[in-house]
Amino acid sequence: MKETTQPSRQLELYISSAHDCDYLKGQQSQSVFISPNVTVTPGIYEYLIAVGFRRSGAYAYRPHCSTCRACISCRINVHHFKASKSQKRLINKNKELIFSAVKAEFSEEHYELYLRYQRFKHPAGSMENFTEKDYKTFLCESFGNTLMYETRLRGRLIALSVTDIFSQALSAVYTFFDPDYSSRSLGTYSVLQQIKVAKETKKTHLYLGYYIKNSVKMSYKSKFRPIELLIEGDWRAYQKDDLLPEQSASLDSPLTF
Repeated sequence: MKETTQPSRQLELYISSAHDCDYLKGQQSQSVFISPNVTVTPGIYEYLIAVGFRRSGAYAYRPHCSTCRACISCRINVHHFKASKSQKRLINKNKELIFSAVKAEFSEEHYELYLRYQRFKHPAGSMENFTEKDYKTFLCESFGNTLMYETRLRGRLIALSVTDIFSQALSAVYTFFDPDYSSRSLGTYSVLQQIKVAKETKKTHLYLGYYIKNSVKMSYKSKFRPIELLIEGDWRAYQKDDLLPEQSASLDSPLTF
């Protein structure tokens, strides 16, 4: 796979309209998107993710809110990561599970698990009623560098992690699981397994998307230490006992990349 590719020209962007934030009550959210007319290669996307972008399907975006900087890009240096005692216990608890990669393509088994997860995790949410087309657009479309990692227990599919593969990193795109196995903490388990895969394949980082300090949905990310956060355009490492910041930059700072 080619090394990270910095775009040789400016990439055309467009900005979404403001809408209610999914993570912070009372906040309005906006994002900038790379134009769908731009061909985003895996190398270009590896550069984009390193400067704060993420993707939804085959759309690359970055938060661009006028009154908030709470979304902070985060990643783990897998060679510096140290599993906590509780994470080690979790690995031992789940030692009978099989975590393996399959092609990133539509599967009825995957789709049914996804719908069960949404009904449990986000009842009455928009994703609960995703059609097969919606699901394919969200999780099966990418920039061509994606695998799906199945977690199985005695042959039964109980979790799925969509993961982007780069020359120097992995990116955890989305994970969903069987609600009947919630006690196994399959979200945390899946991150730990992706860290293991990154080490084994000689990658440096696992990207975890955005950390939002005041969002309960994002709190699990702070438990992977040391964690690196993109602050004022620079990646900074935070150790086990370090307090994590609430903003990626001050409101006076220009939103650049």
